[in-house]
Amino acid sequence: MVTLGVDVPRFVGPALRNLPGVAVIEGAPETSIVRHGGAQVLRVRILDVAELVEGLNDPLLLLGGRPTLVAVEGVLDDRTAARLEDLGMSFADVDGRAWIAGRPRTVRARHRHDQGRHLRPESLRLAQLLADHPGQGWTQRSLAARGDSTQVTAQRLLRRLEDEGLLAREGAGRATERTVIDGAAMRRWLLKHGRPGTAIKLPFFVRDAAAVPDRVENVNLAITGAAAAERLRVPVMTAPPVPTFRADCGAERLEDVPALLGGFRTDTGATAVLIADPKRLAHVDARRLPDGTLVAPPSRVMLDLLLESRGAAAAELFADLWRDER
Repeated sequence: MVTLGVDVPRFVGPALRNLPGVAVIEGAPETSIVRHGGAQVLRVRILDVAELVEGLNDPLLLLGGRPTLVAVEGVLDDRTAARLEDLGMSFADVDGRAWIAGRPRTVRARHRHDQGRHLRPESLRLAQLLADHPGQGWTQRSLAARGDSTQVTAQRLLRRLEDEGLLAREGAGRATERTVIDGAAMRRWLLKHGRPGTAIKLPFFVRDAAAVPDRVENVNLAITGAAAAERLRVPVMTAPPVPTFRADCGAERLEDVPALLGGFRTDTGATAVLIADPKRLAHVDARRLPDGTLVAPPSRVMLDLLLESRGAAAAELFADLWRDER
């Protein structure tokens, strides 16, 4: 529930009522958000568009160290609304757009969908392991355990790859081991069959993308794509790449991550990109570099290049340049 003081502009109440499940009481002694029997008093700032834009240049001054409700005497664009959300500032505008701190952020991530058949994540994690460790012998059990999958899934993938001439078999029964015959051929197979299907990408601004940690609250971040290829000493882009991070969370939690990193969501001037990775494709078998950077497995780096500009050519080049067991 939200209570609005007598000094709050009239358009704020109807705008807040547009939010599902929000009750609004107008003409109250003070403006506050009431949750679970406790009330949080809000400072009300009434700003026109120019004042808001100027205030966002110095968010600390705009916030004043207190929970704030911004009444915008104008129409908010998507980018500015997202910036206010990332600052944790409740707001309402004259067009009925509103948000209350503590509610899920408005979705800004873009869904990318590639038509065609793709490996399921449970199989893809296993195929990545085979591509990244071609000299290692795998039983069904060891591959399933390492790739956080089931033995049934491992059996089906190993049988398929063996039938296609990519694996050599040794032993019999449960002790049967299979080894990749040709690492380059395995990478080519993965490049064909492991292309990203649906990807949820979220561009954001953070002052120093190179200083993004590998964990924030309960979300783990692994660098991937062209920036990771550069870290692995296999550069494939001439221009400095915008760092891409896979976050082991779903789409809704992904919207919170830029603010947790001290940044904000934006398409214009983005300095980094997040990809939702709830199936942990970049985190199972991630590598820790000597400088402490957490990098996605090389096979995942290769596949995520397909999500970047001129990605097909970059992924092909990475597959050619990468050497087994670096």
